Amino acid sequence: MPLLFFLSILSGLLGQSKTVAYVTGDTQQSWCLTTIDINTGATTSPGQGNRDSYPRWSPSGSKIAYQSTYSDSMGIRIVDIKSQTDISVPHIYAWNQHPRWAPDGKRLAYSSAGDTPPLQAIIVYDLETGTEAIWGGNHRGLMRPIWMPTTDMMKALDPEDEVAAEALGLLALKSEAEESGVLMAIGMIGTPPEMTTEIFIVTPSLAIPLLPFLASDSHRYVKWFVEAEHKGRQLAFESNDGGDRELFVLGRKGIINVSNHPAADWNPVWSPDNDWLAFESFRGGRRGLYRLLVSTANVFPIAANDHYDCWSPSWSPDGNHLVFVSNQTGTPQLFIASADGTTIKPLTDGTHPALAPVWQPKQN
Repeated sequence: MPLLFFLSILSGLLGQSKTVAYVTGDTQQSWCLTTIDINTGATTSPGQGNRDSYPRWSPSGSKIAYQSTYSDSMGIRIVDIKSQTDISVPHIYAWNQHPRWAPDGKRLAYSSAGDTPPLQAIIVYDLETGTEAIWGGNHRGLMRPIWMPTTDMMKALDPEDEVAAEALGLLALKSEAEESGVLMAIGMIGTPPEMTTEIFIVTPSLAIPLLPFLASDSHRYVKWFVEAEHKGRQLAFESNDGGDRELFVLGRKGIINVSNHPAADWNPVWSPDNDWLAFESFRGGRRGLYRLLVSTANVFPIAANDHYDCWSPSWSPDGNHLVFVSNQTGTPQLFIASADGTTIKPLTDGTHPALAPVWQPKQN
């Protein structure tokens, strides 16, 4: 069994039977959704093998959503781990990507586009009814949606002037959020050549920029990805506010630049206890993994080296370890590190790249 010695060490370290989903293949065209059992090293390949990418576990850890290509489109698929069934989600539009599960595991949100630009909408798929619905009303240019676990963040929009709030659509947005849930997404604003991106709050019929209500100069800066902590009280996002790509956290203390470094920082991933952010950075010269304590903005290395790159972190359910990708042995493979970076062990040693790992959540 490949890596049996190392896997036995990992089993002792982790003390739990868990699975990591990832994609692997000899070429990008043949990337296939694959799972590996951390304790035994056993792998399965339930995916289609057609540029499979962006795997995401359901909250219960029983299903994996991922994107896969067809001859003239890209679709979202759902694998049931126990039954090993793989179903295709029926789509309104041809190009669909970046699936994210609702907190209850009954819906998927993803970005969708047709063959004719500039359509880019947020779609929500209901697994119980098997139907898609466009969210955000008529707003287009929305990308990379995430579900908010609660509507607590909406309190940040409480206005002093209720008449003005109604005119801006905030009251209707709050009402919809309470009834249907709420998404955050990155969306385009402005017109060429003055276009930029903002974080949008998205409900079934509305899409409203979030940060302009909180920071008057927000429109001056580009926003990239946004991630919500597991209780929905804070948002981490990327922005070039400050000159280069930095990580910011929006929470009870307002908006804070938590990475604050001349090198680029990106891809924030919340720890299960919401205290830490794992992220990627060039601050060591090469792409490495770091973690920062959100309450103090203190940064600590996890896996960083002058001779190779490390990227794509995903936390274990107990927050004590991370799985990530590194090319330290040549071909990118998966590794597992303790959260403080003192222990790093290989998880895969295949001849093909292993990419985009996501750790299975604690199963209910």
